[in-house]
Amino acid sequence: MLKVEILGGVGEYGRNCFFIENEEHAILLDCGIMNDAEKTPPNLTKDHVEKLDAVFISHSHIDHSGALPMLETWDYKGEIFMSKMTARQLKRSFKNTKIFQPTTIEKWLRVSDYLEFQWGYSGHIVGSVWYKIRFFKEVIFFSGDYVMDSYLLNATLPQVDGTKYDLALIDSGHIEKQINNLEVLQQIKKYIEEQPSRPIIFPSSFSGKTADIATYLFQHTEREVNIDKEYFSFLEDYYNSPENIRTPRYEEILKSFKMDCFRERVESENAIYFVSEINEWKIEELLHIYPTAIVIFTGYMKKDGYLKRLARNKAQSKQFFYKTHLDYLDILELSKTINATDTIYFHSRLTNRKTTFTKLVEKKEEII
Repeated sequence: MLKVEILGGVGEYGRNCFFIENEEHAILLDCGIMNDAEKTPPNLTKDHVEKLDAVFISHSHIDHSGALPMLETWDYKGEIFMSKMTARQLKRSFKNTKIFQPTTIEKWLRVSDYLEFQWGYSGHIVGSVWYKIRFFKEVIFFSGDYVMDSYLLNATLPQVDGTKYDLALIDSGHIEKQINNLEVLQQIKKYIEEQPSRPIIFPSSFSGKTADIATYLFQHTEREVNIDKEYFSFLEDYYNSPENIRTPRYEEILKSFKMDCFRERVESENAIYFVSEINEWKIEELLHIYPTAIVIFTGYMKKDGYLKRLARNKAQSKQFFYKTHLDYLDILELSKTINATDTIYFHSRLTNRKTTFTKLVEKKEEII
């Protein structure tokens, strides 16, 4: 029988880490820290680590992988499973990392006599995955961070084969929203077209959202698109992962995007800039050079700081919301598809261990 210990990620936005025991063996799903100034680790202990047979990492963001050094501290000797692109994106390597190749998608990969898994793409960031895990007789589905309608990335699901899932862990990061990402992209495009002479600045992150918005605007506007050089390596991963990209967008967009947008200098006065949100000074510098520029925000805002103050200036900023997790309807759809005996909703302050599918349906008006 599965015994689940939530070490982080439920009832909060970050440090996703789930310890699952079965017949005196254990696995760990993600090993993240909080993505804030404190970088709070999960409630992982040496006793947990000593029981582990395997660790499964869904993607490279620190709220899913940032606590991996804790495993080394406690001399973890088992394998750490992740995709090729996730391993490439991590700041450092870890011993016993086991990389699965794109050709193995949705194939059973054996870990031991009692543990095997399948994986597929989750659409959150290039290389992000979900897992279907057979642990003794029980079957687990772990969504990782999941986006159903990324503009660039494929998102798959396990094949319908009659599997009865005993446990599902499902991303609920945008449970309070109902969003169609393509409609958001179209709204952003329309807004930019209404500001023909004003430069546009997107405070950005190393995320699928940045790649989606930048490539969409490159394809659907006449503006010059400029990508901060900090993102060159990250976006190179898209070119190296054609199997993870929606066709025909790989050939249609990415090759010309790379040629035109990976330049340090711009030639036009009304370009679209994608700048790291961490480097606020760069945004401030651009606004000094282009005082009529508009800053477009596309996600949650930090509680304070320069960008928060900038967002209050309605004459120089605009807000949209582009989905990087499952929203309310997505969560219901995925929950029904997996139909697990027990479901844990993670990655949101609006869900907790007592949240059930029935409660989500009954309390729609309170959630959204």
